[in-house]
Amino acid sequence: MAAMSVNIHLYLDVDGLESPDEADRVGTAVNLLMEDHGIESWTAVGVFHEPPCVTARSEPAAIIVRGFAEWSERFERDVERSVHAVAPRARIGLEWGCPDLA
Repeated sequence: MAAMSVNIHLYLDVDGLESPDEADRVGTAVNLLMEDHGIESWTAVGVFHEPPCVTARSEPAAIIVRGFAEWSERFERDVERSVHAVAPRARIGLEWGCPDLA
């Protein structure tokens, strides 16, 4: 059976960062991750210095993903690895929204 495509929203919050410089490094890592997963055109990454944090959002447009269950597991693992490689103490909050069910 072929994997179906779904529309999803991404809500990523990274806080617990130690400095504006660390926020900049996490922002770079998150941007590269979005490119690696081919969703950079659907996401907006924000880097904030006071307090140091990074966000990524897919709104207002949804991301279209084929085989979401498998892809999301890989994406979540990659987020954790990428962020913690540059900010070991960072707290990561990642949620998915399903606009088709709203």
